[in-house]
Amino acid sequence: MKKILSLGLAFLLWAALPCRAAAEGEALPEPSPSVSPAVSSPSPEAPGGGTTAADTLPELPLPDFSPSPEPSPPPSEAALSQGPDAPASDSSSIFDFLEGSNATMEVDMIAYYLGEMTAAAAKGDTKAGLEAEKNRNALIDMKGSGEEKISFDDLYLLSKLIYAEAGSDWLDDDFRLRVGEVVLNRVASPEFPDTLYDVIYQKNQYASASSPGFATLVPSQDCVDVALRLLQGERQMVPSVVFQSNYAQGEIFSIHEDLRLGDTFFCVSNNLDLYP
Repeated sequence: MKKILSLGLAFLLWAALPCRAAAEGEALPEPSPSVSPAVSSPSPEAPGGGTTAADTLPELPLPDFSPSPEPSPPPSEAALSQGPDAPASDSSSIFDFLEGSNATMEVDMIAYYLGEMTAAAAKGDTKAGLEAEKNRNALIDMKGSGEEKISFDDLYLLSKLIYAEAGSDWLDDDFRLRVGEVVLNRVASPEFPDTLYDVIYQKNQYASASSPGFATLVPSQDCVDVALRLLQGERQMVPSVVFQSNYAQGEIFSIHEDLRLGDTFFCVSNNLDLYP
């Protein structure tokens, strides 16, 4: 009888152990959400060091370690003056300092068409040059700023004359400027015709202009650029310098010495009282 009671007591104690363990397990605090991501540990039941579902903690979202964006640079004074709706631009052009996108566009297009004129002159494309001149003049009129208009015919013809007289590649732009300046001084002078065309084609003046190949001559870009500078008002000499030749034709203003071309004399008019 004692033996039966001992076995019954042992059975009751054995049955109570899981309940106690369960009760103690419920009392344990739950894992904090700040627990690191699940880490696996080898399990004796998983060969090769693998893991089982029971050995893996529940996965938690990883923190965001992406770098913070760089702070934007402060806006420039020019951008602030244009207001928040002004378009962003990376250009450092002088046109950026003008107020208002419409004015900038007008000035840019005027310069653009002038570039088209010079490019057409250097290619001998008269049609494209005249079209660019027309568009440029229309913009100048629309803008109403009184910006100087430039004739493509004058640009092309003056470029050809400079190229015929001083187009050799060893000659510099200063010499080309003086050659072209004599032509424009004659146009402004009371002693010579009033147009660039008439000055260049005046009888017994520019032999190169009367040569058979002058009509189809295509000037270099350097000569076109020099002609444009002159038509825009650049000068190196005084208005009375109206002679250019390989000998002195009056009072000498300057002499250009060249071993291949020889000396070129730039001389003033003999009627200085006609010049201010």
